[in-house]
Amino acid sequence: MKYNIDSLKLKYRRLVIITVLLLSLSFFYNVTDLFAQTIVVTVDLELNALPDEKREKLTNFKQILEDYLNNFKWTDDEFVGEFKINLNMLLQDISVSFEDRYKVQLLISNNSDVQYSDKRCRMEYQKGEIPNHSDNNWDSLTSLLDFFMNIIIGEEMDKYGHLLGSKYFERAKLIAEHARFGMGQFIDGWDLRVDLINYILGDANTKFREMKDFYFYGLYFAKDDPSKARTYCKEAINMLEEIIAKEDPKFKKCDKFIEAHYIEIVELFKNSVDRNVFEKMIKLDPSRENIYKELL
Repeated sequence: MKYNIDSLKLKYRRLVIITVLLLSLSFFYNVTDLFAQTIVVTVDLELNALPDEKREKLTNFKQILEDYLNNFKWTDDEFVGEFKINLNMLLQDISVSFEDRYKVQLLISNNSDVQYSDKRCRMEYQKGEIPNHSDNNWDSLTSLLDFFMNIIIGEEMDKYGHLLGSKYFERAKLIAEHARFGMGQFIDGWDLRVDLINYILGDANTKFREMKDFYFYGLYFAKDDPSKARTYCKEAINMLEEIIAKEDPKFKKCDKFIEAHYIEIVELFKNSVDRNVFEKMIKLDPSRENIYKELL
């Protein structure tokens, strides 16, 4: 299918808009602050399954993780603002005589339309250790954190430009490929993480990533130019229809996207004469059929 609007043009139009906005604001604010992007990660640890001795050893682990995640410059400031991430980790004790080891169920999300879970995580951590960032040191804890951080940042970056998240996905792929063969006792799960990142970067996921670019570019105009906003968002909905028809059930993303954004779609199109969007949403989101039918 050839889409009506060239995604590459979207990228450069958006860059022009952002550049003009930032240049205007630079007369009033420090330029460095304007271009700054802040990632704020909140870590929730579930330690109830651990024996008392292990819980005591992890007393400060939440703060240690948040320091590791929040005191590092993950991006090159491609977008402005605060990006909030939630990381939940449920730990179980699988220690051996010479070191503390943990089985981890991990859930990371942006509290909106992106969420990844992994129940096959294994890591070692000794009381008092302070994890450090290194491009050449593959560690059972930091490699896991860095892998999922780059994925969720890449997902967010795709909203700001055509496939803008690719370099973050490539970083995650590099981590996964090294970890797959270099983690020794902690190799469990890395084969599936390689599959995941290959899917994210593959052709089958490209249309979903491009759809996000159309959709969020449209939302940019929702207040000042609703007609233009509807043009781009409708194209995104058309793309969603095609994506869902071919979506790999192992990597379903469309349902989560619709769940997070259906209210925005309703608000954007409820005063439009074009009701075709709601007919399509009934097909794409049948669980909310009553909502869309009221607007037909």
